[in-house]
Parts: sequence; C-alpha cells; structure tokens
Amino acid sequence: MNLEKLREKIHQFTGNLYDEDRLKLLEVKVRSFIRKYGVSIDEVFRNNELFDLFIDSILVNETSFFRHKEQMFEFKDLYLKELINKPFYKIMSAGCSTGKEVYSIAMMILDLKPDEKNKRVTGVDLSSSVLSVAREGIYEAEKINQIPVPYRKFVTLKDGKLYIKEDVKNITEFKQGNIVSEDYFFFRNYSAIFCRNVIIYFTKEKLRKALKNFHSSLTKSGILVLAPTEKIDREFSDLFIPEKKGKYTFYRRVN
Repeated sequence: MNLEKLREKIHQFTGNLYDEDRLKLLEVKVRSFIRKYGVSIDEVFRNNELFDLFIDSILVNETSFFRHKEQMFEFKDLYLKELINKPFYKIMSAGCSTGKEVYSIAMMILDLKPDEKNKRVTGVDLSSSVLSVAREGIYEAEKINQIPVPYRKFVTLKDGKLYIKEDVKNITEFKQGNIVSEDYFFFRNYSAIFCRNVIIYFTKEKLRKALKNFHSSLTKSGILVLAPTEKIDREFSDLFIPEKKGKYTFYRRVN
C-alpha cells in the first residue's frame, strides 16, 4: 500500500489532507478497513459502494447539537431574525454529518417563527451513511444535554432514544454533495451557509475550491459561518470579507 498516493487520492476527492503528523492515523484506518471488509485498496477505488464506506471510515464525522452555541445565538440575533421575515430564504449546513447542526438551526427558526412549513435548512455531506442517520433524526437520549432547555420542546425522549419532532424535520432536507468538486456541488440561492470544523485540514488549493463553491451557492451578500477558531485569509478577499458586529466574525459574500 503506497500511503502517499492514497493520501493524494483522498485529498483530491475530499479536500481533507492528512499531513505528516496524521499519516500514521490514516494507515491505521486504512488497514482496519481492509481487514474488516477483506478487500484490497485497489478494489475499494473500483467499487462505488466500497468507496463510500471507505470515505466514511476516514472522515471525521463529529458533530453535536448547538455546537458553539454562543456563536449560533449571535447568528440568530444578527442575521436569522432578519432572514425569516423574507419571503424566500434557505440555509445550508455543509459537512452536516449526522444532522445535529441542521436540526439546531431548524429549531432556532421555529423558535422565531413557529408556523414555518417550508424547507429552510439543507444538510449537505459527502457520506451517504451519515446522511441516512440524519434523515432518521434519532439519537442517543443523553444528547438532550447538548440542547438548551428552551429548545427541548422540539424533541421527544422515548425508549432510551431522542427523536426529532416532525415539525422540525419538515423544514429540513439532506442531500449528498462534495464541497470541493465543481461537478458535485450544485446548490444555489442560499442566504447563509454553515461550514464549521470542516476546512481545518484543507490546503489553500482545496480551500479556494470550497470557497468558490460557497460563493456560487450564496445569494448576493450571503453569509458564511465558519467555526469561531477558523478564518478566511485576505488572499480570498475576492470571495468573502469578514464582518464583525458582535463577539464573532462572520463572512459576507463579495458580489
């Protein structure tokens, strides 16, 4: 197994670059996958179903309800309150994993506008398996501790599981997409995009591809939300400019 070539293939397809410090981790994940399925790495890249499973196994699909909640509430106050008064708006969660961020955004929308019925939040991820989990909207009961008390009205606990209520699920949708591919990221007319804790391992080349896709997907003056510790350097100022009205920095699409 040529780990360097494999690393490059993964980087080209997902944007995720395993640097030298993480190569050992990649090797462990690859060997574990090969043992589990009894296949060679060449077979993985020839079989679409195996390839999807392989990508799932090497990507970090960590998420939680109301992650960086102070930042989410600032977005709600600064941008969401204005958006929900518009006849048309959509919000994307890019790299949504198992959907907890999507449902968190949907809960904030319903908290502000309880009668909302339209599809307003789109979860996008490369992994088909995590999207299946997201669409079900069923999680471990203890995850309720991640949800602020005023928003727990949007979930139900039953038989050791947490269920997202139907009114929340009804304003969400989940689609497969690759944020670094021009051919596999075809979303348009979004007012805001959340992409948090996703681009941390991207090279500058892949980051520009992702940002160009986000730029194309957003409406004029749309907002990009990164994690509090992530930032967009000045070299990408042709696409996004920072906007800080409160504690956190958001990014405004350059028209």
